[in-house]
Amino acid sequence: MAPPSLAHRRIALNLCELLNREFTTQGRDLYAYHEIAIRLPGVVNFQPEPDVVVAPGTAGYEVFAEDFRLIAEIPSPSNTRAEIDLKLRRYREAPHNLYVVVIEPREFRVDIYAKSRGWQLDSRARPDDLIEMPELGLRCSVRDLYRGIPLDLRR
Repeated sequence: MAPPSLAHRRIALNLCELLNREFTTQGRDLYAYHEIAIRLPGVVNFQPEPDVVVAPGTAGYEVFAEDFRLIAEIPSPSNTRAEIDLKLRRYREAPHNLYVVVIEPREFRVDIYAKSRGWQLDSRARPDDLIEMPELGLRCSVRDLYRGIPLDLRR
């Protein structure tokens, strides 16, 4: 599998930066990590490394995060729809997870699945569309996620 593009990594880091800034400002005991492994209780042979993982508490020395509030995936060209669908299903099974987000790296499209909405798909496809995740204190535009990549319209 080819390594992720620079744009792919930049989008993930933009999301981490936006989340961590809000967590710090609001004094929340959460942190957005880039590419860490997760595990689900009772699920064997599923230990992915999502692009972004929001986990609570002080970082420990464990290798996997088992308690998380958000997972974000940025599909690569090599990802199949079946792979993404399996990951989405598994991420929604996590007992404390609140959000699953899929961010397309080559077009403005952010798919948000929220536990509070019964995991129903909520898509954003315009640069000025608002992304709100009240449980995490995040409020930003789609454009904010794409800052610094070829789709960035602010240049």
